[in-house]
Amino acid sequence: MPGANVVFFVSSLRDQSRMDERASQYLAGFGAVPGYEFAVIDPESDIHPGDVTVLVVLSGGTESSALKFIARTEGPVLMLAHPADNALAAALEILAFIRAQGRSGRVVQASPGWQDELYTLLRLASAHATMRRAAIGVIGARDVEVMSPRRLASEVRRVWGPRLEFMDVEDLVDAVDSADPARVEEAARELSVGASAVVEPTPDVMLGAARVYVGLRDIVDARGLAAVAVKCFDLLSLIENTGCYALARLNEEGVPAACEADILSAVGMLLLHAITGQPSFMANPSSIDPRTGKAVFAHCTIARTMTGSYVIRSHYESGIGVGIEGRVAPGDLTIARIGGRALDEVMAARARLVECGSRADLCRTQLTLEFNDPADAEGLLFAPLGNHHLVVAGDWVEMIETYVSLYARRHR
Repeated sequence: MPGANVVFFVSSLRDQSRMDERASQYLAGFGAVPGYEFAVIDPESDIHPGDVTVLVVLSGGTESSALKFIARTEGPVLMLAHPADNALAAALEILAFIRAQGRSGRVVQASPGWQDELYTLLRLASAHATMRRAAIGVIGARDVEVMSPRRLASEVRRVWGPRLEFMDVEDLVDAVDSADPARVEEAARELSVGASAVVEPTPDVMLGAARVYVGLRDIVDARGLAAVAVKCFDLLSLIENTGCYALARLNEEGVPAACEADILSAVGMLLLHAITGQPSFMANPSSIDPRTGKAVFAHCTIARTMTGSYVIRSHYESGIGVGIEGRVAPGDLTIARIGGRALDEVMAARARLVECGSRADLCRTQLTLEFNDPADAEGLLFAPLGNHHLVVAGDWVEMIETYVSLYARRHR
């Protein structure tokens, strides 16, 4: 269970026994925040980088002591303000001061239900810690990238947190060649057993796709990777198979996996998983109607846990290997994408699934979505942050936007 520090701030002019009683009431309230253990610390305690700490402002007259404590910490500042005794006024003054210094923070007012808001902020803090610890394996390189690999690695690290580890596609081919046959057989069986139908691939082709999964899984485990981005098109000529099943299964297992060596999609998938605990569907916008707000997103791989059923197909562009045609149940979705000149722009929009398609001229999994705001479809068409977009079940827009405001390091 993750932990968080709690430090109380109160003016020396207040009655200490009353303040102790007030602090005890808040400690009891922290027990209603699910999934976290809280430890009370002294304002003079040493704080380790990455620690999540909640400052509880119990009264006014606490600005100086709180700012002295904050100066020894890193990252956004989370404050819980008592609803009386000038505590909120002090918390707002503290927030204004740290914002003027370029730091971010958030004040939670201790009105009924404050535990829910604090829980959301703690989840985002945990997501940030995950991003800072993460390493993303980049296997192969895109033909066109927004900046040089060295600069891209530096900017991804600075803005979003993860380290990038670059590898050659040949490293994956070697891992595929040395994949354990028993594990390959098991993976191929797992692939076929869960499918509602198999169309083009033969049993040997499915064994080849399973071999890619085992090889890629071995790389992930050996290097301690939190996510991967794979130049999967190179596999078509090198091993005459595809990475669609491997990427789908890694996504199901909690390792975000992007195709086409798309680093920013891998970063976005890792962020969405850290925030939501769910896999996301990386897809191409195939058609956009800004008048109706509808768009079709398609790709040849999807985490099968996002589907109600799936069919094993070939890869659309090449007609070889294994692709996955997933059927997703209608419901609320979030569409997201990272991009921009400084890599710090985020598109996050609400949509709902209208239908799943089966056109012969598109990638195998096809989702027709309707944006809640048609202006989002217009923005996608006229001011895109890139081709690939990420689809995740549920409405996560507010949490994504809050995360960006607190944790994304910006040039401006």
